[in-house]
Amino acid sequence: MSHFYTKTASGIEPRHFVPMAKDPSRLRASTVSDAKKARKNGEIWCPSVTTVLGILDKPALNNWGIDEHLKTAFELLCDISYQNNTAENYLENVKRITQERLDAAPKAGTEIHQVLEVFMRDGIEPEGEIEKKICHNVRDKLLDVCGEQKWECEKYFVAEEGYAGCADLVSGEWVIDYKTKQTKDKFKPGKMAYPEHARQLAAYQSGLPDVSGYCANIFICLETGEIDFYEHSIDAISDGWLDFLDCLSIYKRNNFNPLEG
Repeated sequence: MSHFYTKTASGIEPRHFVPMAKDPSRLRASTVSDAKKARKNGEIWCPSVTTVLGILDKPALNNWGIDEHLKTAFELLCDISYQNNTAENYLENVKRITQERLDAAPKAGTEIHQVLEVFMRDGIEPEGEIEKKICHNVRDKLLDVCGEQKWECEKYFVAEEGYAGCADLVSGEWVIDYKTKQTKDKFKPGKMAYPEHARQLAAYQSGLPDVSGYCANIFICLETGEIDFYEHSIDAISDGWLDFLDCLSIYKRNNFNPLEG
C-alpha cells in the first residue's frame, strides 16, 4: 500500500486513504493515480520513505509470506471441513486465512507504536503488563543512551527532494524508529539491523528540519517486552542516504514525480 503526504494551510497531512467513488462514506488505500490526479488539482502528494523503498525486493519478507501460505495450505488439507471444497474455494480460503495472519503482525506493530506515542508524549501508561514493560524499557534506554532530550512523537515532514514521511521519535540530536518482532524467537539483540533500516533513517534525518546527529532503531519484542537499541554508524547512514536517492530516482521514473506538473 502506498502512503503519501501533502502540505496544506494547516500543516503536513497524510493522504493514505481516499473516499470510494461508489460510496464516499468508505475509504480505500490511495494509489499513484490518486496522487497524479491531486497534482492536476494543485495539491502535491509526496510518497513516503517506506513507499519509495518499497521498490526494492525483500527476499526475507517474501519467503516469510510464502512459508505462511504453505503452512495454511497444509493445515487446511488436514481439516476435514475443507476437504470437500473445490480447488477454487480451497485456494480462496488459503489466501484469505493467510492474509489475516499476515495482517496481524503489522497491526500489532501499529498498536504498540500508538501506545508508545501516548506514553512518550503525555506520560500515560498502558494497562497491559507487556505494553507497560515496553514503555518503561524504551524510556529508560533513551535516558541512558541519549540523555535528557525534548522528544517529538510522530513527526511529519515533506522534503524538498519530493518525498515525505513520519518519524516515530525525534529530537534535535536523534532520529529514532521503532521496529517490532512478534515472538521471542525472532528477537535477536545486535543482529536485527539491516541496510534497509539505515536507508529509512537517513531519509528521515535529511528530510526533517533542524535535526542532525544520530540515528537509531529500537527493536521491540511484543511477546516478552524486551528491547534492543541499535545506533547506526555515520558511514551506514551516509551510504543509506545514497541508496535512498537511487531508489527515489527510480520511483519517480517508474511511478510519478511530485515535483513535476
